[in-house]
Amino acid sequence: MLSLRYEVWRRRNPDARLSEPIFLIGCPRSGTTIAVELFGSHPDVANWSEAGRIWDPVDFWNPEADHCWGTERVSREEISRLHGRFEHFRQIRNKARFINKHPRCTVRIDFINEIFPDARFIHLIRDGRAVVNSILTKTENEPERHPIPFGHFCKPPGWRDYLREDPTEQAALHWHEILNYVLDRKEMLGDRYFELRYEDLCKDPRLWFDKMYTFSGLPVTEAILENIPAALKDMGYKWRQQLTSAQIETVNNVQAKLLKKLGYTV
Repeated sequence: MLSLRYEVWRRRNPDARLSEPIFLIGCPRSGTTIAVELFGSHPDVANWSEAGRIWDPVDFWNPEADHCWGTERVSREEISRLHGRFEHFRQIRNKARFINKHPRCTVRIDFINEIFPDARFIHLIRDGRAVVNSILTKTENEPERHPIPFGHFCKPPGWRDYLREDPTEQAALHWHEILNYVLDRKEMLGDRYFELRYEDLCKDPRLWFDKMYTFSGLPVTEAILENIPAALKDMGYKWRQQLTSAQIETVNNVQAKLLKKLGYTV
């Protein structure tokens, strides 16, 4: 149910538009949550993440729903609704810019770009083997995820083709297909796309937040960067300890070519 405050504001601002929103995207379990929380420490940023039921008020909990959306889903009503909800949030927070991190937006670039043609996308990439290990661990520790396709994580485009009895192979394909979807759109987005590695972010967060803020058109000062830790703990080593040699072979069989393209050692 919409709040009375929003309804009153909307009647007064029926044509409200959100300017230059920032979307932080990445495969599930890639570090996007900590990244957007730190990004939101900037004094000029209104951070509304996840907002899953704002994006998808009808099928958010539907286990059979497709998460990948194209331009065919765009309508005047959706443009007005999403601009209105997010611009209202920015205004009540009294911030210059808006950022959202919702994993499903990673496979909705075409949809988002049609609605917000001036949007900027920050893509956080993590070693696919670490992502697989994290997906498997999270799913094992949360039994309620077991009966839901892809554990209720963001599903890749054409997800039914990548369902597997072997959860390791499925998780490897999960990362591979989501990454390929985004990388296929880099050229289209041009200078509105920024890419970085989770591992680099952990080593020198202040350097990379300086780059992300600059890319986003936000001011950067020493005081702002002091809100960012000097280092983040990189948990990427765990996959070497927790995956079996057979699992690592399975993952590499799916991911090796793309891992090498992205600069990871296989």
